[in-house]
Amino acid sequence: MHLNVTRLFLFLLPVVLLGLSSCGREEPAVAPVIVPIPGEVKMNEIYSRGTPGNLDWIELYNTGETTLDISGYLIYDAGGQGGTKPKKAIPAGTVIAPKSYFVVTTDTNTSAAVLDGFGLSSGGEQAWLENATGAVIDAVTFPAMDVTQTYGRYPDGDTTWALLNTITKGTANKQ
Repeated sequence: MHLNVTRLFLFLLPVVLLGLSSCGREEPAVAPVIVPIPGEVKMNEIYSRGTPGNLDWIELYNTGETTLDISGYLIYDAGGQGGTKPKKAIPAGTVIAPKSYFVVTTDTNTSAAVLDGFGLSSGGEQAWLENATGAVIDAVTFPAMDVTQTYGRYPDGDTTWALLNTITKGTANKQ
């Protein structure tokens, strides 16, 4: 009987140890759930080929019929989602009129040696927009683009995204 208990213990020990060792590993990041809110602001155009004096930016667009207060909204990329880079906060008192635009410059520090820590990859990546309550209200995966292109919704606020050959920062998108 003692031999059977020992065999059972030796059989179960590796299984238990394997189970316990897998508890400490990092799980892959799960993309946040997007909860579209009618009349909310959306990311509308992205420029990721910034240079000193012409930094990366994301244009936001108010699709609704009323002015929206976007104070405290957050915009970020994979680093912001994973906690390795900061999320860019929209300043208090920021509003967007109906069918209007607000441009977020992603790295606003003018010193090349000291950056805000949030910029867009020129090779393409994903970006997210959270409202002030922390709900993800928009997300987009954008491709690499040329310095003369942006990635935007056409027409403004639509579900269709495309590489645009006319940069329209803060104005209606054109193909």
